[in-house]
Amino acid sequence: MSTLLDIILATFLGGIIILITLNANMTLKESWASYNHQLIVQEMLVTTAQVLECDLRNMGCGMANTTQTVVEADTSRIIFQMAPNADYITTPQPVLYYTGGLGEAEAGETDNPNDRILWRRVGGTSSRVGLVTEFYLKYMDEWGETINSPVNDPNERARIRIIEITMEVQSPYPTILEPAERYASALWKQTRLASRNFLR
Repeated sequence: MSTLLDIILATFLGGIIILITLNANMTLKESWASYNHQLIVQEMLVTTAQVLECDLRNMGCGMANTTQTVVEADTSRIIFQMAPNADYITTPQPVLYYTGGLGEAEAGETDNPNDRILWRRVGGTSSRVGLVTEFYLKYMDEWGETINSPVNDPNERARIRIIEITMEVQSPYPTILEPAERYASALWKQTRLASRNFLR
């Protein structure tokens, strides 16, 4: 009888140890996956933000002081003029940034239903900047006063000196599946971004 109790107790303790080991292993995998997704998201955000920030800081470059820099200004799209030397273009061209629609990404590229493509168009050539889930632009004058969007009046567009950008990037694939899908995310907010080439 004593031997049977020893066997039952050993089996019970062995089962508990196995369950603890499996649980620790699962927790470790989830932590690693979450860290990996967060790292990917941070890299995606930095890459996208660098391209966008570089262009916005150089808007109006290569243009006469009498020419209006911002052609169109809305909460999710902007058209401005500059001579983008990085593209070997020396004459001013309209540069457009805008977000595409949901589900525009190529099949299999992302499982995230909130992903949109951030596009950059110079002249007639469009190129992808990255995937974003949020892209919001806010415009201010030199005193920091908000200019209501969309800015349709050319005189109001001429007042734009500062652009505030809010951009969110999420992982293309869920980090956690149950009870609901969750995606790693990173938010970038650039306040008081001002081009040196704005009309003064």
